[in-house]
Amino acid sequence: MERLTGAQLVIRLLERQGVRVIAGIPGSANLPLYDALSSSLTIRHVLTRTEQGAGFIAQGMARASRQPAVCFATSGPGATNLLTAIADAKLDSIPVVAITGQVAYASIGTDAFQEVDTYGLSLPITKHNYLVRSAAELVHILPQAFQIAASGRPGPVLIDIPRDVQLETVAIEHWPEPGIATTPPAVDAALLQEAARLVAEAERPILYLGGGVIQSGAAAVAREILERCGLPTVTTLHALGVLPVDHPLWLGMLGMHGAPCANRAMDESDLLIVVGARFDDRATGKLAEFCPHARVIHIDIDPAELDKLRASHVAISGEADAVLQQLQPLLEPSARQPWLARVRQLKADWPLRLPGAANRDMIGV
Repeated sequence: MERLTGAQLVIRLLERQGVRVIAGIPGSANLPLYDALSSSLTIRHVLTRTEQGAGFIAQGMARASRQPAVCFATSGPGATNLLTAIADAKLDSIPVVAITGQVAYASIGTDAFQEVDTYGLSLPITKHNYLVRSAAELVHILPQAFQIAASGRPGPVLIDIPRDVQLETVAIEHWPEPGIATTPPAVDAALLQEAARLVAEAERPILYLGGGVIQSGAAAVAREILERCGLPTVTTLHALGVLPVDHPLWLGMLGMHGAPCANRAMDESDLLIVVGARFDDRATGKLAEFCPHARVIHIDIDPAELDKLRASHVAISGEADAVLQQLQPLLEPSARQPWLARVRQLKADWPLRLPGAANRDMIGV
């Protein structure tokens, strides 16, 4: 049995979780956490200029590792400065665990120095949040926070820890297992067969890739499918990098900031295969006029996104990599020469040119 303060327990649990870097700023309400962190031999701290910067550094680490990353902030202005980065992580589906200090639990609601309702403020911009009432709760809350952040559609989780809870001593008899993402449910085989049928029947299909492709590690299988089936491909901003810019099947980014040839090809398509994207208004413009002739196959980890903005003919809830791996063997190779010739003509007629750069196209022919 070990006796630890709540702050020491947080650091030990983060070490067991495999956290190696934390970005943040110390303040009066989270100093016990920093005292405990100073004794860690495995976690490095990055001191930032603002708490918002700490949140965005955590986002970058999570994007690069595809694992939840951690940031620290104190109460009051520290927590409120962090909110923009947390909201951005929610909208971009980035797994971040934000740990904030709070005034003593008994002082909550008394307008104590640097007290704000961090729990209430963060409620609509997190996947889940906690106000910790005792040090003993941390044993379950920390692993659960990492599991929630990484499972399903990833996103941020906030843990608000009062200063007296950080200083409270607790006896630890059994250490919990680290929190890991839950396994998504199996995909309905009938839906995969129907998706394969629609792809085989389509004459002018477009593969529409979103950030979920990168987050799930599905770039390689997506490329195998588009090359096997002759699928012209567009990407959202968060899927840039899935294909090299000179790949003959890549049309560029779609939407109001995208390539004209991509938008025109979308308008002519008869099938959209949408993977890890959510029909954002910057991509679709007027949704009622978006791809009016196309049937839709929509693959997304979040079932709430399916049929939310655009009705699907086949809607598959699942992680992009797992679904595409199962779909790939069902797809027949196809050349689609007339459609590919039309796409090449669109790329020649409607290139995306760099302003002020003579005869330079971002999307080659």
